[in-house]
Amino acid sequence: MTSYDILAPYYDLDMGVNNPGHDIAFFTARAVACGGDVLELGCGTGRITLPMVRAGCRVTGIDCAEPMLRQLQRKAESLSAEERARLDWFHMDMGGFQLGRRFALIICPFAAFTYLVDDGVRDACLRSVREHLAPGGTFLVDTFVPRPEVAALPNDHVFRDYRRGIAPGRFLERTKTIRKDATRGINVLTRNYRVTDEAGTTIEAFSTTSTIRYYHREELQDLLERSGFSILETLGDYEGQPYSNKALMMVFAAGLAI
Repeated sequence: MTSYDILAPYYDLDMGVNNPGHDIAFFTARAVACGGDVLELGCGTGRITLPMVRAGCRVTGIDCAEPMLRQLQRKAESLSAEERARLDWFHMDMGGFQLGRRFALIICPFAAFTYLVDDGVRDACLRSVREHLAPGGTFLVDTFVPRPEVAALPNDHVFRDYRRGIAPGRFLERTKTIRKDATRGINVLTRNYRVTDEAGTTIEAFSTTSTIRYYHREELQDLLERSGFSILETLGDYEGQPYSNKALMMVFAAGLAI
């Protein structure tokens, strides 16, 4: 069971709201422009998947968390019959997958790539991307840029992320701690959730633990190039700005190396 199996019922109210959504417009525009089929790695509840479908794209999504895919299935009921015919999803791990076809665009959004901590699993993912990317196609992958001010904090520092209303008289609170291993480039995030009423009484409480592997720009570029890709663009946001040292996100566009 992954942290997203546990989080699935609240994902759109938690992670989905935390992201301002600029990536949705970015990936959707790239999907429309590619003129072919799109594969999304880590499609989850369809935060990006469904907008791409509604924009006219044929999209296949894969995700390793069945509860997340059940949320996608529920949300896909709002699609028209024509839109639904352009959408497929599979319960499948992106750390090595086989679909038997190629795609004009493969995306791995919202730093999903960082969850591939093991070298072998990560390399298997990139091999699968290479095998499924059509000639002339593009692989888009984004990750968070490591923040020195976060790295400098002690491991027991408590981040008080938010308290937000999720339904009449219901609130979702989240805190987290980050245990850091700078030598390996690993962060272990423990997120603690509480669902409360207006008086602050706990209705439900649960925690998730996620291990991620972060990258600096040079590291990820070198990894992609060693894995058979050619870097087409390196962006520092979803507005098309080139990467700079002030960027909070980095987005790589890569094609198959000749």
